[in-house]
Amino acid sequence: MREENIKQVDQIMTALTQVIDPELQVDVVNLGLIYGIDIEEEKATIKMTLTIMGCPLSDYLQNSIQKAVLQVDGINECEIQLVWYPVWSPERMSRAAKEQLGMQEEKKAESQNEDKIIDFNLPIKKMADKYPDFVQIMYDCGFTRIKIPGLLNTVGRVMTIPLGAQAMKIDLTKVKKAFEEKGYKVIND
Repeated sequence: MREENIKQVDQIMTALTQVIDPELQVDVVNLGLIYGIDIEEEKATIKMTLTIMGCPLSDYLQNSIQKAVLQVDGINECEIQLVWYPVWSPERMSRAAKEQLGMQEEKKAESQNEDKIIDFNLPIKKMADKYPDFVQIMYDCGFTRIKIPGLLNTVGRVMTIPLGAQAMKIDLTKVKKAFEEKGYKVIND
């Protein structure tokens, strides 16, 4: 993917955070409804799902998504591809969405008692799988691409925090401090 397209994907993801599901009052990105974004020339193809088949808000959400995407510079056409696999479940929602909806994570009490260690030498996918708030902390540090659908399952399997920080021009001390403020011990050899 060209650098210009990566920037447009970031801009589209940001625009999609303004598309709110009227029933849940959470945006479609944090609900985990956006499965992928492809850009070819001036056309964006958004792969998305719905929380349930036959959702009465399907047309509303698709129209709102198209409107948001078409506001991104360089995008003149938007196609929505509705997909049903993988099936949407609440696990796809971000931590922020779960908190907003009052959903308590079952392991929350357990994880507070165990040591939370971030190893900068491990792939970000391993850290994201282990700690539910990892992706949000990384995003808050400036790793905006971490929320691109599929990124963790592809690039995240080999990318470490230092490599990602170098690519995104992010200061590692800022990342370390952000994790320490959230109660993590950081290993950075």
